Amino acid sequence: MESLLASEEVLGDFIEEPLFDLHREERAGEAAPAAGDRIEAYRIVREIGHGGMGTVYLAERAEGQFEGRFALKIIRRGMDTDEVVERFRAERRILTRLDHPNIARVLDGGSTADGRPFFVMEHVEGRPLDEFCDAEGLSIPARLGLFLEVCSAVHFAHQNLVVHRDLKPANILVTRAGAPKLLDFGISKILDPDRTEPELTVLGRRAMTPLWASPEQLRGEQVTTASDVYVLGALLYLLLTGRSAYGAPPMEGEALFRSVCDVDPQRPSEVAGPARRLLAGDLDNIVLKAMHKEPPRRYASAEQLAADVQRHLEGLPVLARPDTAWYRVGKFARRHRWGVGVAALALVAIVGFSVAMTQLWRQAVREKVRAEAVSTFLKEAFEIPDPSRSKGETVTAREVLDQGTARISKDLQDQPELRATLMDTMGQVYRG
Repeated sequence: MESLLASEEVLGDFIEEPLFDLHREERAGEAAPAAGDRIEAYRIVREIGHGGMGTVYLAERAEGQFEGRFALKIIRRGMDTDEVVERFRAERRILTRLDHPNIARVLDGGSTADGRPFFVMEHVEGRPLDEFCDAEGLSIPARLGLFLEVCSAVHFAHQNLVVHRDLKPANILVTRAGAPKLLDFGISKILDPDRTEPELTVLGRRAMTPLWASPEQLRGEQVTTASDVYVLGALLYLLLTGRSAYGAPPMEGEALFRSVCDVDPQRPSEVAGPARRLLAGDLDNIVLKAMHKEPPRRYASAEQLAADVQRHLEGLPVLARPDTAWYRVGKFARRHRWGVGVAALALVAIVGFSVAMTQLWRQAVREKVRAEAVSTFLKEAFEIPDPSRSKGETVTAREVLDQGTARISKDLQDQPELRATLMDTMGQVYRG
């Protein structure tokens, strides 16, 4: 609850309204480009998708000088402030350097007639990663092979100081040749400490797809490469089990927020059905390590995650290990500080009371034993001598006391406390 309240300002009303259900705002403001319309050097063919950041169109070069078609994404109205425009221009300069076989390249960019920025990207004809795997009936090893290619693309972007921030199946298309292509770096974050441009937001809310966001993204905290590693873990969960880590169907709204931020997902093997035996152990641990709630406890990079998957495929020991019992206890204590604090105080009180009662009981037992020992010894020490053994002579009280004192000194040498007690008693008798 504390994390939910702390994030209220950052999340705004995303619980009540899906963050990416904003396409209707743009369309309500002005007519969308139609087939045949020109945007600088490009001619619109048709719309092929839309999201919270804008609309994607299939486009071709208007002059006809170059063959081929492209994906043209126009930033939606409301994002075209001077600061954001400059941010997009700076991002475009960096994103055009992401030359990797598994990344759809950003080829060009510019502004529409009304000043809204747009990107021109390589157009990829393919199916979302999860749909491709299911349609082709791919085995677990084959799915892992595609996942390794995705990790390679993400790691390459990270090496170039770019965090994607919106990894999801819809942004990873697999071509007819079976090659995954990472799309849509439109809301990526540049990890350059010297940059002063403002971070991209959506109407004051952080750009993301909640179902494919890390805990720190939902809480509005700093986004790093660890955020992409988390979502790679969630993506691997989907590929291995056929369902989201947050339920089937996936949770939404407040339940999704709580689940992502505070609840560890079930092990993939627990929900995988027939594939249970293939996932139990290494793959369970790999997925849960990548999806750890605490960024430092995840894989240090997408490359390290991929290396662990490769070790699993080769039958080698993996780095991922399940959390220890002590770690889980510590996490529980941090989540329930007040309850654990009260329970701890109660436990201390109970233990203290038990210790005190035990000490009193032991003292009472010692006193009882001592009293019985004194009684027994005195009875034996001062027993009236048998007249037959004293030859009929009268035995005085003084002689009885002397006899008892001598016996105390002789027989109780190894019991100094009892000896001292009895000698003190004998002294009082002599004085009396």
